[in-house]
Amino acid sequence: MLDKRISFSGFDLEESEQSKVNEIIEKYFNKIEEKISDFQEIKLRLKKSLHGKAFLHEVQGDIIINSKRFTSKYADYNLYTALAEVFEKLLIELEHIKRKLNP
Repeated sequence: MLDKRISFSGFDLEESEQSKVNEIIEKYFNKIEEKISDFQEIKLRLKKSLHGKAFLHEVQGDIIINSKRFTSKYADYNLYTALAEVFEKLLIELEHIKRKLNP
């Protein structure tokens, strides 16, 4: 079950896709909690647009820490790749924040 601090927008997916998305989110959620456990919220938005015969998935992720918003955005034809890239960018940002908080 996903944490209540995660909100979604635009993730109207088939059950098999949603299951895989949930696995990816849980994996990265745990990594985020290890780095900074006192974040307020993670927001994820998915925008799909048809390009030729395939959908381009644009994922935007926001994480709110101490009332500051950090954003990452990535687009790919593979939804899972786009989602993972957004989380990877957020994790890099969290490393910078952690270094500033704990010099």
